[in-house]
This record gives sequence, C-alpha cells and structure tokens, in this order.
Amino acid sequence: MFRVYDWGVFLSKNFVKAHIPSFPKPNSLSGTIRTQRTGCDLAQIPMNSSRVLNCRIGVVALFGAALTTSVWPATGATTESNGDIAANVQSSSQSQARRVINLIYPYEMLLEGKPGWAEASFVIDYAGRPLFTNPSGASDPAFARAAVAMIEANEFTPAKKGRRATMTPSSMHFAFDGESALDADARRVLAELRKPQPAICSMAELDQRPKALSQDSPVYPRALKDDGLTGQAEIEFVVSSEGKVLFPRIVSATHEDFGWAAAIAVAQWRFQPPTRNGQKVDARMTVPVLFDARKLASAD
Repeated sequence: MFRVYDWGVFLSKNFVKAHIPSFPKPNSLSGTIRTQRTGCDLAQIPMNSSRVLNCRIGVVALFGAALTTSVWPATGATTESNGDIAANVQSSSQSQARRVINLIYPYEMLLEGKPGWAEASFVIDYAGRPLFTNPSGASDPAFARAAVAMIEANEFTPAKKGRRATMTPSSMHFAFDGESALDADARRVLAELRKPQPAICSMAELDQRPKALSQDSPVYPRALKDDGLTGQAEIEFVVSSEGKVLFPRIVSATHEDFGWAAAIAVAQWRFQPPTRNGQKVDARMTVPVLFDARKLASAD
C-alpha cells in the first residue's frame, strides 16, 4: 500500500511524465540571433492549447508535490536589481533562484512612471526547472507577462525531503517600483527618452557597431515549445555609454511570449560602450531574435 508520500511522488512524477514527455535541458540553446530583419506586428493572441493543458496538469502536479512536502515552505523576500529596473520579489518557496535575472519593466509603463505588481504560480521540478508558470494576478497584463518570462528564464535549487529532490509548488510576487529604483545612469537615459527628440545616437552615427561582451540565448517559452512553434521577435533597446542594456522594448513578435522571452534575454546582455568621434555615447539598437523549434528538438 502506498503511503501519502508515495502517492505524491507517483502523481507528480508519473502523471506529468505521461503528459509532458520531454523537458528542455537546463542549459540547452533555445534561441539564436539572426541578421535579417523580419517579423510581424505584436498582437493579442488567445491562450493556446498547450497552456490550457499545462494549467490542468499543473493542478495535479501541485497536488502531488504538496503531498511530498510535510509543511509548506515559509515565505522569503529578495530584491532583483540592475540599472534598468528594480523589483521587490517575494517567493513562497524555500528553493533559491540559481541565476540573477535582470527584470524588464514594460516600456510604456516606465515612460509614464507607472508602478505596478504581478504574481505568478509555478512548480519547481526535480532538476530545478520551473513548470506550469501562470500569472495569478497583476495590476496590468504587461507586468504579468514580464513576471512569467522572468520565472521561465530562471533555474532554481530543487527542494529536498531527506535526500530526495521533490517537485515543489511555488509562487512569486513582484513589485515594480518605477524609476525611483533606477541608478543615476539609467535615470539620465530615461529622462532623455522622455524628450520629444532624445539625444540618443543611431547605429549609423557611431564609429562602429558596439561589440557584444556577453549575449545569453533566450529561453524558449514552454507553452510554445510544447506546441513545436517556431517564431521570432524584434527588440529595441538602448546601450548606455557604460555598455549596459537599458529599457528593452518589444517592437514586433510572431507571438507575445516570444517577445517577452527575447526581451528578458536581451536585458542580460553587455556591450562595449558605443562611441561617436571617439567619445562614449548612448545608442539605440534593434535586433531580431529567432526561436527555432527544430534546433530545440535536436538539442533535447
């Protein structure tokens, strides 16, 4: 006869495996940068079938994971911050994030000086990967999309019961604090962006195109990966005179999830400071990001 713990393991492991046959490798390449500019306008697209399925399976996984844990973990709080955005992050799980993700502030909200919040629930699997991420509330849908993209881009330390890693239900609350949390350099650039004619250079005005120093690939949105969908997004951002990426904005995307995943990835990049006539300047860049489901499948 199964004990309660064994039922939890059975439900969370076998039921999920039966419905989601493969998970992405934690460090697999899930997106590539393409040199040709293509794409279509970002539009509101209804929730697809995989996301609905993920929601239903997630309920069972949450139930199974809860059975494997004698008590729910205590709530903790951390702060994620870079020059672009700072947000207070509260987590309902003892599992710690393995990566420091520079969050993105929805561009229009930041220009308007509009603060906000978002909450999302998910399950941390045995390898520390977030599954079934879904927004549970937000002051604006844009904040919810940013929160979900940040969670899916991260990895976590899986919880353990004894020596066994367990699937753990979790949730995060994000408080987007607006420009008050920006550093001096980001506030300067933001003030310039709010002017009718910002003094920010185009690529054509620079001595040469800034060289990327670090350029992480985006994480494939799970719902779109499950459907095997290929797509792309075009992201515009500012490279500051210090080489930091500031204020990424989704110009276009074949699906909004591709847009947010690409924007999160771009927010982690670093460049050599752009120059004009030998002087460091702020510059605006636009890059297309391609998500190729065929390459993802070959990497799994």
